[in-house]
Amino acid sequence: MFPYITIRWTKIFMTGFGIVIWFITFLFIAYYLIKKYHQDFWKFFYRLPIFTILIYLIWNYIDFALTISILPRNINEFLTLISPYWYKFHFAWILIWSIIAFKIFFKKIKRNENKKIWIDILFYSIWLSIIPIWIFLLLGDNFIWKSCQDLICIKPLNIESELNKFNWVFPVWLFISIGAFISVLITRILMKKKQKFWLWTTWFIILIILTNIIIMMFQNYPRYWTISIQWIIFDIKQYVSFIAIMILIYSQHKRKRDQI
Repeated sequence: MFPYITIRWTKIFMTGFGIVIWFITFLFIAYYLIKKYHQDFWKFFYRLPIFTILIYLIWNYIDFALTISILPRNINEFLTLISPYWYKFHFAWILIWSIIAFKIFFKKIKRNENKKIWIDILFYSIWLSIIPIWIFLLLGDNFIWKSCQDLICIKPLNIESELNKFNWVFPVWLFISIGAFISVLITRILMKKKQKFWLWTTWFIILIILTNIIIMMFQNYPRYWTISIQWIIFDIKQYVSFIAIMILIYSQHKRKRDQI
């Protein structure tokens, strides 16, 4: 919609800027919550490269190796490899590497009570920080949404935006940002009332389901390994999402079983 801004002849792309804003927001929220719950921030900070390398750099490198070359051959290819703007977003791969990163992180934490605290810290940090990144993804051109003519639809603000091909489109990321904020608010209220940890499990499952529904209904993207049931087309994103939901349910069941 508004893919970049120009400052002194330098283009700053909204997608890359959004990722930087997300990371800074995530760190500030995590720092506040870690100090509030009397945990070790620097231990977390030193483990943070696990998330960065697995979720961002490895997947970006895999895409780079498959489409360009095994190793960058010049400075432009190196910048393409590390640049957030050229990052090839794919929901399935981000979900897979996120699961692996979480498994590695929590394997280092032995006490169950500490795991409860850390999962709540990460829940709030991730959910609150993805609210701004979704707004920046709405402005960027990495996701192309389906055209529409309703009152809720938006029009590109830049003549160079890819969305000009569709004229008016659904502002999907804005709706998800609002939904994320409401979900965090509801979870906070429920936790205060019931004094229970791990309510995040339900909301993460809801987030995955909601994102898949929105992707299937409103996003224009190439589909792989498709299965058609009536008018609904499933592809690799839905398969990986189902596995992720099963892992969350199993983790919750295992936690309850260990407590008995």
